[in-house]
Amino acid sequence: MAFIDDLKTDQRTQILVAGMVFFAIAFPIYFNFAAKNVDDYEVSGPVGNYSVEGTYSYHQIASASIYVNDGSTEDILANSDVAMDEIDGKNIVGVRATLTFTDDETQPGGLQCIGAPGTQDDDVSGGMNHFGLVQESAQVNSGDSVTLEWHNSSIVGTNVSNMSEADIEMMLDGMGIGEGEHTLSISVTVNTGGNGACPSSDDGEEVAYVIELISLEYTITQIE
Repeated sequence: MAFIDDLKTDQRTQILVAGMVFFAIAFPIYFNFAAKNVDDYEVSGPVGNYSVEGTYSYHQIASASIYVNDGSTEDILANSDVAMDEIDGKNIVGVRATLTFTDDETQPGGLQCIGAPGTQDDDVSGGMNHFGLVQESAQVNSGDSVTLEWHNSSIVGTNVSNMSEADIEMMLDGMGIGEGEHTLSISVTVNTGGNGACPSSDDGEEVAYVIELISLEYTITQIE
């Protein structure tokens, strides 16, 4: 009862109790805040300068050829399950399709074709799509690749500044993207040579393709 009476009337006792209540509330809040900051630091690591090195590998999931008529587009589907054992545990960061073709335009023989314009190469375009990620269709030459990436390939083989290791990892990790279905679209526009007296014959293009998933192994090293 004496303590209660002092609490009601004694200013020193009131100050002491108020201080105890303050620290009882403030200390748990402070240590909780500090613990969260420590966790963030451990996860992200210090901000600084880093060297980023990486090695790319390629894993085939489809290979064939298809005839594409003039003015048409053909869609080819390829699934990552084809290479499941090969890509298990790998960091998949993109997909590419390599296209090869030879123009099959023909011209008739005969005197009327002497001096007539020769054959003309067709326009072949390719594009990639994977669950809403799109590499827009673009014209390619035979042997070119159409590539869709979902990582920052520009920092591989370079030094980066004012970043944490976790920041860099976020830019290089595929985060599970790449599993499932991929779509390659091939379009052909025929260009014909010849003339009215010597017309060329060209209905489209036979296009061979190889579709490959791209994996990346990388190392991050802090530098001064």
